[in-house]
Amino acid sequence: MQTISTVFWDLDGTLIDSEHLHMQSGDYATQILEQELQLKATPLNRDMTGMENRAVFDLLFGNAKLTNSQEAFERWQRLAIDFFLDRVDSSQQIKQSIELVKHFSAQGIMQSVVSNSTKEVIAHSLAQLGILDHYSQIFSRDQVERGKPHPEIYLSALTYHRQAPENCLVFEDSATGITAAKAAGLNVVGIGDATLNHNPTHTLSLDKNNWLELLSVHYTF
Repeated sequence: MQTISTVFWDLDGTLIDSEHLHMQSGDYATQILEQELQLKATPLNRDMTGMENRAVFDLLFGNAKLTNSQEAFERWQRLAIDFFLDRVDSSQQIKQSIELVKHFSAQGIMQSVVSNSTKEVIAHSLAQLGILDHYSQIFSRDQVERGKPHPEIYLSALTYHRQAPENCLVFEDSATGITAAKAAGLNVVGIGDATLNHNPTHTLSLDKNNWLELLSVHYTF
């Protein structure tokens, strides 16, 4: 049985059920940019879940002839973030995850959020969930050169915490995140039955509430 001293959490779909809100945010930002630039983007779809913002933008506007793609991306991202920040709240929490966060904190286990979202979005979301103080550090897409599925962000988290991968546990909900965590050599718990398709180390069903009991079969906290 492995002893866990540090836990890394993804944000969207792991701590907070925000996929629908992110889709709305992306749609809103895309519609505004289409109007401003007089062009047509590729429709947003669920296959983009978990991807970093720049990758999503490139899929949406990759066929458009943009004069300044970086400026357009920054405008699109700002619109999407503002839409999201105005609407995210504690009602979207994933209850089982929040209970684990509080349990790990009470046990003195170090926790950090490792997400493809911006630091602004992560901090605001954690504050809305009432769990910001349970985390020692935030690792966001805007702090690394390459986002998930590249393992850089998880390797940065390991370096910061001075931990070996086998002493850490990751909670992820997407193929993008699971791929990044596994590439960094980490134990990965998939949130939701759909993650079984991406071969995490273990999977927790959203239909069950005894997550700590299930994890305690494999890990010591």
